[in-house]
Formats: sequence, C-alpha cells, structure tokens
Amino acid sequence: MACNSLCFCFSGEPLRPDEYGAEGGRGATYEKYATNRETFQLGMGDAPLRAPLQCLAGGFPVTFICCQWHMRYRALNHVAPGSEWENYLCCQGYLPACLCFQPGHCGEREFPRTCMCLEACLCPGLAVSSTRFLLMDMYHLAADECDNRIIRFNNFVQVLSCVCHCIAMFNRNFRHLARLLDLIAEIVFFATAGCMTAQVDAEIKYREGGGASPGNYQGYNPVAQTAKPPPYAGTPLLTEAMDR
Repeated sequence: MACNSLCFCFSGEPLRPDEYGAEGGRGATYEKYATNRETFQLGMGDAPLRAPLQCLAGGFPVTFICCQWHMRYRALNHVAPGSEWENYLCCQGYLPACLCFQPGHCGEREFPRTCMCLEACLCPGLAVSSTRFLLMDMYHLAADECDNRIIRFNNFVQVLSCVCHCIAMFNRNFRHLARLLDLIAEIVFFATAGCMTAQVDAEIKYREGGGASPGNYQGYNPVAQTAKPPPYAGTPLLTEAMDR
C-alpha cells in the first residue's frame, strides 16, 4: 500500500515485447525475465517492515560496500556451493563490454575480492542489481508490480537529477534545485538498494531453508568472445536495473 501511494504514477508492469525488442538481438534474452511467473518471497515494498536490519545494512552508505561484497559472495556460493570467488565476474557479465570496461578482463580472476569492492564503490546500482539477477536467473523469478514501481521511481529521480545539473550549466537559477535533487536522489537510491538487499537476503534464506527446490540456471553469456566465458552471466531486463 505504501509503495502504491509513493510511486502510483509509475507503471508496475514489466517491459512489453515492443520495449525490449523481442524480434532479435539482446531482446530475445529479455523475454525470459518478462515471462517469468515466480516472484521473490519478500517484495521490496514490504522489506522495511519485515527485514529492517537488512534494509539498513544494505542502504546505509557506511556499510553499503561491505554489505554488497558479502551478498555477492553469498549469492555466488548459493548458486554454486563451495565455489568461493571462482565464478565472480565484474557485474556478473550483466553489463556488456564497453570501451575499457571488459568483463572477464578486469583482474577478476587474480583479485576477485578487490574487484568486488571496486564494483560496489564505482557501480553501486549495478552491484546490487547483478546479485539480484543471479537469483532471478536461477529460480526464474520476476519482480512484482511494487518492485517495478520502486525501481522505475528510483531511475526517474536519478535521471531527473542529471538533467537538472545539465540545465544548471547554462542557467545558474537551477543550481540550488540541482543540489536539492542530488540529495533526494541519494536518499532514494540508498533506500531502494536497502530494500533490494533485504529481498535477496530473504530469498537466499528461504531457498537454503528448503523452501523450494533449485531451478535450472540458464544464464546468458554476453561476453562469449572472452577466452574463458563466465559461467554465470546474463543480460538484465532494463526495468530491473537500478540507475546510479
């Protein structure tokens, strides 16, 4: 109810085929997320009340990096028990290669723990989302309507802040508004990250507690051109990825 009142103007529906380009290319990969029917045991809108400590740990700037490092480790070893950091990849391959950013060639094999710390520091939104996508792929999960609204609201605020800063470059009258939106965007992002972290934590506990049998991991490999393709990689549904 709280989610609907806060983000009522944002759609709770997953991306439509015409939005993710189902006719070919990467669009064919997005379809598996859009058509999943299973949902997380804990919705992001319910997380603050049902898992407040996890929300605080995942959404507090001081503990954010350590928390995301720990959650990625747990997710990787939940998907492949005993694998430690062997299957770690920067953003787990969900972010395609771009210029100097080449997942699989960023030192992950030699320094996975350090790379994960840098990922959480430099790409905080993708760090949270990538861990979540691992479980979505493994158990064929989809976000519920409230999740989609929260993520869309967060993405909207981040983009609005960026646009306002661009306008402020040419019109000084927008500088104070840009700073205010910066503060709001920070609060919204960390609140969203906290809810998402609590959701992933609850799902892992549920599955490891015998709540349901594991699904078949069917990850998509977006960096197949690398010498050693990552075993756990995929391309996220655009609606699900958090901007930051």
